[in-house]
Amino acid sequence: MNSPADRVAQFVDDLVHRRRPRRFKASPEEAEAMTAAAGLAAARVGADLPDKAALDRIHRRLSETLNESPALERRFSRRDWLRTAGTAAAAVVVGVALDKVVTNEQNSGGPGGPGTTPGSATLLPDGASWRPVAALSAVPVGHALPVSTATLDAVIINDGGNISAVSGICTHLGCKLQPDDANRKLNCPCHQTAFSWTGKVLYYRLKAAPANLPLIQSRVNNGAIELYIV
Repeated sequence: MNSPADRVAQFVDDLVHRRRPRRFKASPEEAEAMTAAAGLAAARVGADLPDKAALDRIHRRLSETLNESPALERRFSRRDWLRTAGTAAAAVVVGVALDKVVTNEQNSGGPGGPGTTPGSATLLPDGASWRPVAALSAVPVGHALPVSTATLDAVIINDGGNISAVSGICTHLGCKLQPDDANRKLNCPCHQTAFSWTGKVLYYRLKAAPANLPLIQSRVNNGAIELYIV
């Protein structure tokens, strides 16, 4: 059986060569050493970028999920993906045209009046409280601002001076949404789907419509935007 030093050395070597580390029951000392090694590996320049194999797996999964008969004929490099992520070019990545996507026919009005979205749930987590996440001045009228906390990703919207917030995560595959202020929508960079500022699905290229974005309670307090979160 390998010694603790050999097991840790093998773990570090796997990290350096971007291999999946082998599983073994680690002692507290080994776990501490491996945690430090993982932290150093994550700090390397470019360590946060996915490798090509991972991107190919994501691409295959998207091609299977999207309602398309042909798959993409060419593979994208890491640079191609990074250049297109977060832009409207996501439609090109999945090989479809905007005029072929499915448009959601839901009415943007609802029982709650203007600004509410039918089918959208409001997040009310246990143990939540009002927490400041951004200065009001950071979100000018007509703009949307993504914010992240330890517990969630959200998008704050200033629509004509009215502040609101929705989840910043797509309800399909969990990708972070990208604001498109010019068109007053939130784009998913992983597939051709977009949500309105109220969280309603605008269009999608999937076998079934994803859920609307959950709403997050928000308020302005002494020049700060606060969300009711954990």
